[in-house]
Amino acid sequence: MARLDVALLHAPAIYDFREGMIEFGPVSDLVPSSAIFEIFPLGLSTIGEYLERNGYLTRTINLAFRMLRDKSFSVPDTVRALDPTIFGIDLHWMVHCHGSIEVARICKKEHPDTPVIFGGLSSTFFYEDLLGYECIDFILRGDSTEEPFRQLMEILTIEGKGYRGELLADIPNLSWKDATGAHRHNELTHVPTDFNTPALDFAYNMKSVIRYRDLIGQVPFKDFLRYPMTASIICRGCTYNCVTCGGSSTAFRKHFGRPRTAFRDPELAARDLGFQHRYLPGPLFLLNDFMQPGMDYARTFIEALGRENIDAPVGFELFDPPPPEIYELLQENLSDWSIEISAESHDDAIRKQFGKGHFTTAQLEESIRLAFEHGATRFDLFFLMGIPGQDRASAMETVEYCAGLYDRFNNDKRLLTFTSPMVPFLDPGSMVYDNPEKYGYSLRATTVEEHRELLRSAHWRDVMNYDSHLFPRDEIVEATQEALDRMNQIKIDVGVNTREEIEGNTEMEWGMEFKASTFLNCVEIGIKYETKNLFNGRTTPAVSDIHRKWREENQVV
Repeated sequence: MARLDVALLHAPAIYDFREGMIEFGPVSDLVPSSAIFEIFPLGLSTIGEYLERNGYLTRTINLAFRMLRDKSFSVPDTVRALDPTIFGIDLHWMVHCHGSIEVARICKKEHPDTPVIFGGLSSTFFYEDLLGYECIDFILRGDSTEEPFRQLMEILTIEGKGYRGELLADIPNLSWKDATGAHRHNELTHVPTDFNTPALDFAYNMKSVIRYRDLIGQVPFKDFLRYPMTASIICRGCTYNCVTCGGSSTAFRKHFGRPRTAFRDPELAARDLGFQHRYLPGPLFLLNDFMQPGMDYARTFIEALGRENIDAPVGFELFDPPPPEIYELLQENLSDWSIEISAESHDDAIRKQFGKGHFTTAQLEESIRLAFEHGATRFDLFFLMGIPGQDRASAMETVEYCAGLYDRFNNDKRLLTFTSPMVPFLDPGSMVYDNPEKYGYSLRATTVEEHRELLRSAHWRDVMNYDSHLFPRDEIVEATQEALDRMNQIKIDVGVNTREEIEGNTEMEWGMEFKASTFLNCVEIGIKYETKNLFNGRTTPAVSDIHRKWREENQVV
């Protein structure tokens, strides 16, 4: 096999989680991963695909999942067996700051002459801080680093992986250490105005399974083999301004160099999901609210999705209740669809403080009614504890609101309500993080190392990087247990869950359960047409048929 050019590694939140006694608490209750956040960002796959498209042999390994699955799995042994030109490690979500840096140290110990590069939104926010670690050589800043990474690889391939000369000064978005050890920061100028260049069809990941005979290294979260849900996304950036979100419009503009949201062509976004459905047997989920670009975009997207003939469940994240026409379009074009909205609070005034004052609770309830009337198979409603303007009493009132909501919808089991504390971290780069006192908070960590120390705490209360003046951490811990107990009882009374399911820590899921063998069969089928394109030396692989065809039709370079 040809020599590896790039090894992309995903670390667990806490590197040595298998050794100590840590009370993780509900830190991952609202995401599909476990408390070590083994799920890796989509950007890791788009970078890998883009580099391979341009002739660089790339391998992605989910170290976190392999560690979670096998107590005897050795990260140092795995890293030692690799010999890439560069190691890439994601630090997109701040919760990975402990594990990512520990993995970087292992890379440097095993391969002292091989550079290590970090990327992701948290890496961008803390870029100067991170360059202070001896184990980190480069940081790619911003939300679109595929092309800058390619430019870096071009230079390192020609000049050698130890090169730290002036050619690097021409790579946009790059922070780096020169030959003297000085920190250099190039301008963050590579900010594409659309989101059409990356491939989001997972062909790269499926090829990697076959090429390296490593299914486990590609698994995105712990239950994926049993329940292979896949996700896609329609944009980079956001048009909304939720005050605790590190991915808000203000955060992107202020910290990540993006003045305007970059959207994916609606036809291509639909094809992404169609490809995933063709080769993977599970539910599909679309992130980032397809209503953001407007009604024309949404209509085009849904109608294109209908032409994909998807018969699996498809879930959509929306940021606020959509116009009734959206539900009509979904009913006409999909056989099994669901909606997810994060309302944050039942209280309109608190929701407004959060940055979601553009809809009321009454409008939300009407939207739920319309969704069910038009055939939605599920409507997920999420609430948070610890947000601006909220105290313990208000958080518990939200839970009782959920009980009343079930009453108003005649205990419709398609309605699923969830509540969780805002943990483990308040997002760096969010408006609250940037100006905590204005919003009624105090920060407990402002550097990478301070966040790393918090993650080593024995109890999740002490991991939190903030204190709310209205809702102290001790009260959040107590209220969380009370709220979850009450919410579970509400769901038992309604019939959404049984006590056995709740006590066994299982959840009601979309559709059916899938066996690993079913998933493997689908991967094998999905990979057949790509097998002929597997690397032979440095032969450049083709982009997946669907993405390539779209790019040719639309003359995208």
